[in-house]
Amino acid sequence: MSQGAPTFSNPFKPGAGHMPPYLAGRLKEKEEFRKLLEQTTILENLIITGLRGTGKTVLLETLKPMAIQEKWAWVGTDLSESASVSEETIAIRLLTDLSVVTSGLVVGRKVQIGIDTGNIQEEITMDYRSLMAIFANQPGLIADKLKFTLEAIWQTIMNFKIDVKGIIFAYDEAQNMSDHKEKNQYPLSILLDVFQSLQRKGIPFMLVLVGLPTLFTKLGEGRTYAERMFKILELRKLNKEESREAIIKPIDDIKCLVKFNDQSINLIIRDSGGY
Repeated sequence: MSQGAPTFSNPFKPGAGHMPPYLAGRLKEKEEFRKLLEQTTILENLIITGLRGTGKTVLLETLKPMAIQEKWAWVGTDLSESASVSEETIAIRLLTDLSVVTSGLVVGRKVQIGIDTGNIQEEITMDYRSLMAIFANQPGLIADKLKFTLEAIWQTIMNFKIDVKGIIFAYDEAQNMSDHKEKNQYPLSILLDVFQSLQRKGIPFMLVLVGLPTLFTKLGEGRTYAERMFKILELRKLNKEESREAIIKPIDDIKCLVKFNDQSINLIIRDSGGY
């Protein structure tokens, strides 16, 4: 570049999972998700699947503000292999994520007596420590303890009359989840069992799982009823028209100094293959 040449920021955001300036070709998927948000009793959860590069993570990030706007709370993160090492680790994962929503709930106060400071009232909140205490103090198997804890949390939310329709547990890279029969550990099966049990009781906790095509096979191996629990959105590569929009829209801003002619656009569409 010659000295004094004008500079500008890249209008695109190349990289894994980065939100593009314009999300092309996913209107149908967003509309399907909007229908799921209208559920009062959760009959269907959501799976977003597809090959790498089809925009699964980007779509997930697009769905989050849609859910929040419809008064759903949203929790979740990427699922690493460590989250499914055991039944206890998946329980810890769920309660850790949920504590982000519940930590602001003041459920009581306790008085600390101090000689120098006098009596001090300390708020008791539904933070991570409190959630884990509820979990640890319940009898039964991990699944029993987790069901009770999640049900108690929802009841607390209802008692406080918090204006939320429900809670969405959204997990990317969910293909990393698996059961371990050789170790008698079934974290994936517990995840499905717990949510189906809560949903049968009318508790609006919805699962949104994102991952590679191997995800649904694993879910079916974990629980045969998994197919009936989920709406499956399989992302495919963009068609030619959608690819053209993804290229043109970000540079339509008059401040962008770069413009592509038709030959360049067609070359990008061909070489990118719709990804």
